[in-house]
Amino acid sequence: MNVMNKAAILGIAVLIIIIASATYRFFEQRKQRISDDNAPVKLYMVDVIDKREVAANERRSRENDVNGPETTHYYQVTFRLTTDLRKDLVLKIDKSSYHDIEPKMKGRLFMQGSRFVKFETDMPNDESNKK
Repeated sequence: MNVMNKAAILGIAVLIIIIASATYRFFEQRKQRISDDNAPVKLYMVDVIDKREVAANERRSRENDVNGPETTHYYQVTFRLTTDLRKDLVLKIDKSSYHDIEPKMKGRLFMQGSRFVKFETDMPNDESNKK
């Protein structure tokens, strides 16, 4: 077998591995989405620990040089359960919910499976009672 045949076989093997892993990832994401859709909405009592706006620039640096940097963001909030476990949940949330949430808030987190649904707090009512 010559070197060209070995390179072709190696290239085909790598291509098969890439296709197999992409297909596996697609079906895992689909299974998670179906699981979240079928899960009941659960309520958790939480404290807001941290929030971050994370740049998720999907373009390569050469494209940024030519077209200018267009940065997209995703919004991440860390919630801590107030139960005995005190487990932290780091969730990606939508922009409008992100701006309504501030660190040190306490409230109710609604989740459907692993999906963020909404966060409710009584903090504004507590502040008006202090005055």
